[in-house]
Amino acid sequence: MDKKTAGKVKENPVSAISLEELKKRWDDQGSMPPSEIPALVDTLSKKQPYLLAYLMASGNDIFNEDEREALLFMGVMIWKIAEDSKSLPRISGNLLEKWEKKNIEMMEYLAGEPESEFTDTVEKIMGNYSQSELLRFIIEKLMEEPEKGVELREDTIGMIVLYLKTIIDCIDTVQKKVKLA
Repeated sequence: MDKKTAGKVKENPVSAISLEELKKRWDDQGSMPPSEIPALVDTLSKKQPYLLAYLMASGNDIFNEDEREALLFMGVMIWKIAEDSKSLPRISGNLLEKWEKKNIEMMEYLAGEPESEFTDTVEKIMGNYSQSELLRFIIEKLMEEPEKGVELREDTIGMIVLYLKTIIDCIDTVQKKVKLA
């Protein structure tokens, strides 16, 4: 990835969910009684088995229990928010791998950016990202987790964001395919 492509990550322009709609859907899901969560995960396993497997396996060797639970919770919430707007086609393991690879390449590129250009590059990427509101919202919610007593280590938060962005990218891709069909 170079400076020209860093600002052109907008590969899948699907209509984004508004911030107001995100908050409403998050609140709707967040008010779900804990006893209903296993049924939601079961529904996810039937509708999106690769997505659930990805959530369960990602970072398993480096995350603590709170971080694994935060990743699973946030990933399920992203799926449910997207699923509420329209039933999603099944996300494949190949699509998850493709987007994870692209996101790792982007992170590696950003890691090599001089500090003086880092913020500008991130702003360009986010400015062209079709689901920037959703990604910002999820990052904001993730940063609130320590206030709730959830132990998230600073050195793993970036990886959690990478995995969640991969899920958002996959959902955005399959939504685009539905709109084009």
